[in-house]
Parts: sequence; structure tokens; C-alpha cells
Amino acid sequence: MVDLYFSYRSPYSYLILPRMIKLKNESNVGINFKIVYPLAIRMPEWFEKKNIFFFIPFIFDFKKKAKKLNMPINLPLKPDPIRQNSITGKISQHQPYIFDVTHMGQEMSNRGFGLEFAYELSKKIWSEKNWNTDESISEALKIFDVDFNEIKESIKNNEEELVKQIKQNQKDQLEAGHHGVPLSVHKDKYFFGQDRFDDLVSSLKKNGDL
Repeated sequence: MVDLYFSYRSPYSYLILPRMIKLKNESNVGINFKIVYPLAIRMPEWFEKKNIFFFIPFIFDFKKKAKKLNMPINLPLKPDPIRQNSITGKISQHQPYIFDVTHMGQEMSNRGFGLEFAYELSKKIWSEKNWNTDESISEALKIFDVDFNEIKESIKNNEEELVKQIKQNQKDQLEAGHHGVPLSVHKDKYFFGQDRFDDLVSSLKKNGDL
């Protein structure tokens, strides 16, 4: 079993998803998909005084790695799941997207589609404009035969429990040893970053789990 900690605003979380899905489908390795809120929500102070110039090298790196993995991207995000001042780095108090997205992801995870739905929605977030419309999200849900209005109602009725589950994931993540995503944990060892996927596979093989 591999615990995969994921957030819907992390570009590198997006990049690791196809390989995780392939690992799950082509082996007997179980993926325990654990959604957390983005760092901007968990630790907004980390972004203080980190403006767009701080992130430029990461943007170029993400583009390069996405191209290598043949994964679609289209920057800048419109809209960004997190509202943030690109000049000051300050995180807005008003966040109209990320909680809805994260809670829907957790609800889909509870229904057994967490990993796969995360890929379908993340693909929209990172490559499509206006990904946040009801129509766009409905398209992702239809792949799993889930009705948009039905799941919205379910989330509304169970939101307190969904938040509790996400916060427990965040607690588990810290206990595993790291706050960043994507974070893969196998036994008592963690692998931070999408570029540690091969190290994870090596660990699985070494322990006879793959």
C-alpha cells in the first residue's frame, strides 16, 4: 500500500497522477489517495513576500517536465484555484474555488474514484480555461457516472465530515514526515515530489510489494 498525499493546486501533484494510476492498474499495489488543502490554505504565511519572480524558475521547470511527460498544460491558470496577489504573494481571504474543488475530490475519493477523478479534473485545471464552470466539472464527473447536482447536494449535506477527513489527512501527512505534495509514503519511508516516483517503485520492488 502507498499513501499518496495530493492537493488540487500543486502542479507536480498533477504530473504524478498518470504514473500512479498506471501503477495501481497494472500491479497489486494499492494507492491510498489522501487529499490535503493546498499549502496556501494550510500555511499562507509561507507565501509572504514570495511574488511571481520567486516562482518563475518553478514555472519553467513545470513546463519542461510536463512536456517530457506529454501532459497538457496551458498557463496561466484561468482561474487559479487559489486567489493570490501575484505581486505581493499574499493569499486572499476570499477563496471561491479551492474548497469546492477539494471537497468534491474528497467526496469522489469516498466513492472510490479519488485518484482517477483527480486526474480528470486536474487535467482541466492545468490545461483548460474556465475549468470551474458547472458544465466543465460535469464532464469530468460523467466519466464516473456521477451527476453534478447529486454530488453537490451530497457535499452540502456532508461537508463537515469531508473537512474532518481532509484535516485528518493533513495530520497523517505531517506524521509521515513532510508537509509538501505530492508525497508518496511506503511503509515508513516518504518520497517527496513527482520526480521521486522511480525511487518509490524501487522501494516497492525491494520490499517485495511489486
